[in-house]
Amino acid sequence: MEIIIWRDEFSVGVAEMDQQHKKLLAIINRLIAEQKVLTNPKTIADLLTGLTDYADEHFRAEEFLMAEYDYDRKTEQEAQHKAFIEKTQSFCLAGNVGPNILSEALLGYLGTWLIGHILIEDMQYKNYFINKGLS
Repeated sequence: MEIIIWRDEFSVGVAEMDQQHKKLLAIINRLIAEQKVLTNPKTIADLLTGLTDYADEHFRAEEFLMAEYDYDRKTEQEAQHKAFIEKTQSFCLAGNVGPNILSEALLGYLGTWLIGHILIEDMQYKNYFINKGLS
């Protein structure tokens, strides 16, 4: 899997969410880079733990804004966020993280899910939040 480059089309129009999305991509990109070199399994485990912890923090911030501004798709977003965390954790527990390797399936899932989620689900709140005065 290749490094994911941030593009303007990923912007959801809320600076805080864009910054958090960029940080999530940076963590995934670090995992992609680590896949290509011999890496201590603890480093990989720490990166994956950091990813799930930060994703959880981001999701809570996003869900807070949705609640604060009465966004009508909050429940659907929460379900998708929860599923992402659970799926990522299950990949790790299923042995897809081994000594010095990360499975292509795990990296593919992480990158594809995040980009898809931003471009499809999060884009649905872009105009809503902009109309509410968020930027």
